[in-house]
Amino acid sequence: MKILYIAPSFIPSRSANSVHVMKMCNAIGNIGHDVTLITRGVDKTISDYDYYDVDKNFRILKINFINIRFISSIIFLFFILFKIIQMKPELIYTRFRFSLILNFLLKTPIIFEDHSPPNGIYKKIILKALKKNVIKIIVISSALKKIYLESLPGINSNKIIVAHDGANPINISSNSTIDTIRLNKKLLNIGYIGHLHKGRGIDIILGIAEKISTHDFHIIGGETKDINYWKDLNKQKNVIFHGYKINSEISKLLIQFDILLAPYQYKVFINSGLNTASWMSPLKVFEYMSAGKAIVSSKLDVLEEVLSHNSNALMVKPDNLNDWVEAVKNLIKDENLREKLGNQALKDFKNKFTWEKRALYIL
Repeated sequence: MKILYIAPSFIPSRSANSVHVMKMCNAIGNIGHDVTLITRGVDKTISDYDYYDVDKNFRILKINFINIRFISSIIFLFFILFKIIQMKPELIYTRFRFSLILNFLLKTPIIFEDHSPPNGIYKKIILKALKKNVIKIIVISSALKKIYLESLPGINSNKIIVAHDGANPINISSNSTIDTIRLNKKLLNIGYIGHLHKGRGIDIILGIAEKISTHDFHIIGGETKDINYWKDLNKQKNVIFHGYKINSEISKLLIQFDILLAPYQYKVFINSGLNTASWMSPLKVFEYMSAGKAIVSSKLDVLEEVLSHNSNALMVKPDNLNDWVEAVKNLIKDENLREKLGNQALKDFKNKFTWEKRALYIL
């Protein structure tokens, strides 16, 4: 099938949505479809495919313009319309809410993926679009589907499909000998990969490291200002900040750690200031699972859609430092528990949460 994938993400960038878009296009291409991605961005020294560690099995069309709200959306919309007329796709897959306006000018079937609750004028646009060419709406958690149903009374619930985020399987044989960061292999190494924004639990990690000073804690990711903020607060020598690493290096990092932490708090903020804690589907969780390592995660309802305490992870109260310390100590002293949790996480990942399985399920 000839598919046009529309996303307003900036590629390449550090944003999780750009990772999601590139991995999904790659997955859709891998299952045999002809995919073209329309997005925003500029060309860098490293290719977009290498930056995100994906195959060159889909085309990328990028437009770059000054990002002024509404004006930039109009420019992007006209660019999309021109490409649709030119390419004549059989299916449009869009992550761009504003593009649903084109639904009223076209006959092409549309799949719309949304990662946050509908608001404002988009409520009316989405409802009207569902009555025309939008054949299904993809959301990233059951919690978000519930919010959708509450926000849009009368919407056909069968058209809202829950598809959690995912990750790609890790090729252990090719990555296991690559040391991308310096580790003391005589100790257990506890890792965190992701943003350092408010609500990500970096203070919890620093607290655990203070209580467990005999093992190393590695924090990967973050903008320079965020890294400096937490470095100033950190008093522990066993906490190492490695800075941002491009997506293609993540799998090589994950398999070097013994324990992985996902200390999301009750409020989790993204760059826009939006609190996503009640409906999120963090890429980090699936990347952790793909590594087959023991995970300690916050016990939040939305994360329990994927993780299960003492089965594929240990789950503790987000803001209870003593619970976090106890969970990490239990894993440090019990290698069998680490192996059990890691193996189950990997099994669950392979069965349910690869990008290709997600693409197959949706399409």
